[in-house]
Amino acid sequence: MKNDKTINHIISLIFKASRLIHEQLRKEKKYPDLFSGLRLEALRYIAEKKNPLMKEVADYFCITPPSATSLINPLVKSGALRRVYDKDDRRVVRLFITSKGRKELKRGLSEVDNNMRKILTQLNTDEQKNLIKILEKLSKIYENYN
Repeated sequence: MKNDKTINHIISLIFKASRLIHEQLRKEKKYPDLFSGLRLEALRYIAEKKNPLMKEVADYFCITPPSATSLINPLVKSGALRRVYDKDDRRVVRLFITSKGRKELKRGLSEVDNNMRKILTQLNTDEQKNLIKILEKLSKIYENYN
């Protein structure tokens, strides 16, 4: 097992890289006007999951239901999402992405993609291949972790 100092350094670098990516996108105003990286990820998750429950969104982001409501409210207000209440139990709320939401999601992901391409092309071919191998391995480990 790797020593704690090495593991702590890796964890720190993962969080730092994520933070710097989001800061760069914010600084360049690459997120659609309304959408922060978190809201863009919420839109992506809702589009991918096909009408998840609000509780599923909260679970996905590891936040409380009231925090999920705060995250989703601006997206509903903007017309990017729609809430649909269960006819038998109003506590059960499903989220639907609208055509406006799909358009904003596509635009936002395109901006993120363009930004990431600029950054990742600064790695040489071997570094890109190594990064792919490491990220694929981490993904497999997390998928099988239980």
